[in-house]
Amino acid sequence: MSVQAIILPYYGIGDFLSNLIFINALLNKFPKDKFIIFTKPRTKAKNLLSNQKNVKIFYIKNSNNFFSSITDFFLLRSFFLKENINKVWILHRSPRFAVISFFSKVKDILGFGYGIQKQFLNSGKYLSKSFKNSIPVVKSYEFLKVNNVNLKSLNPFLKVSQKDIINIKKKFKLLRKPWVIIGFSSTDKSRTWKDSYFIKLIQLLNKDKKYTFFLVGAPLEKEYANKIIRSTNIKKDTIKNFCKPIEQTMALMSQSKFYIGNDAGNAHLSLACKLKTFIIHGGSPPYTHTVYKKYYPNKFLNNLKPILPPDKVIRNPKLRTSDTVSQKEGMDLIKPEYVVRKILKNN
Repeated sequence: MSVQAIILPYYGIGDFLSNLIFINALLNKFPKDKFIIFTKPRTKAKNLLSNQKNVKIFYIKNSNNFFSSITDFFLLRSFFLKENINKVWILHRSPRFAVISFFSKVKDILGFGYGIQKQFLNSGKYLSKSFKNSIPVVKSYEFLKVNNVNLKSLNPFLKVSQKDIINIKKKFKLLRKPWVIIGFSSTDKSRTWKDSYFIKLIQLLNKDKKYTFFLVGAPLEKEYANKIIRSTNIKKDTIKNFCKPIEQTMALMSQSKFYIGNDAGNAHLSLACKLKTFIIHGGSPPYTHTVYKKYYPNKFLNNLKPILPPDKVIRNPKLRTSDTVSQKEGMDLIKPEYVVRKILKNN
């Protein structure tokens, strides 16, 4: 069994899941090989890919100074040699892993080939200079394409544990269905819908008395979720605090009707679990309004139901820092009544 490495030094869950199609493409091309994915701890990659065979996750530390960088260099080089890595795919422009791979005597080192990185690559084709300023997803797609990785049947979905699914079904078997996921949390406050809007949304959707609502978030957000739940004043058996580990959240999502919430990690997770996903976009462009739509399959995009301000104000995809309104203003323009109409129209 050959050992290959994929370098994805991105920070968040959303960033990692945006690259899941490329991870799956490489796993599909080399089904008998073992893969080690190098990424940041905040991606929660160990949890997300816990059901993926022949995959190991190595979390990269952030190097804060020159000396820590040297220490990390030797630690990583030692790991490369120990694991006998013989092929490296660097889906990033950074030269760091190209240098480490070179001094670890890796047989095939492939990367974008921009700047200093190019001097340490020894295999494959470089990415065209025309993509130098493209967003990461475009770079990775075009890089793998030019290196003969089959991208015709892209798989953007996660493998969910059947054991976790059985446990979820058993635990909540007495709750009414369908189940609705409420994505109330976000690390970016400018992309966060008001608490009062979420409360009103749940109350409006509950008028038909047919849904059970699950507020999903990280375990540390449990009290925040409780605050919203208390404010809804609806029966406890119809609204649940589900600030649990990601593996359990994935299982819950796989059995739910739809997700409604912020443009955050849980929205990406919902899409990766094949769930119909209503994302509230105040200023950030949804996949269907950017170059992303060219690179994702319809079976993924068909589940994406972006909710934009009534006047359809979104960030210009080509001028990513230019907004006609701020993120916060865009979020405030989207009222709960408007969101409910959009949901009912698509259910």
